[in-house]
Amino acid sequence: MEIDISKLEEVCGSKPSDTEFILVGNDPNFVYQIDPSYQVKILYDAESNIINVNSWLECGNYVAGGWSDVLPGMINWERSILIIYSLIIVSYLIKDKLKDLLFR
Repeated sequence: MEIDISKLEEVCGSKPSDTEFILVGNDPNFVYQIDPSYQVKILYDAESNIINVNSWLECGNYVAGGWSDVLPGMINWERSILIIYSLIIVSYLIKDKLKDLLFR
């Protein structure tokens, strides 16, 4: 299986020069080493499960397995409702002001 390192770097950041990417797969005996210089990343899978990764190698393996840094299928409903209500209020106020100006 061919791994696209540029896709991994897009999500996980630049690959450290001292790290060689190895695909761990589902090996239950493999333990990822925590990299203190790596900023913890939060990854999500297709079912919206969450994992925190602590090294570039760990991040790369999860991303190669289909995980992403984007929460899938989530819509910010609060923001959408705020925009809709704001547009309704602004439209009402403009209509009200135009009515006052035209029918004085």
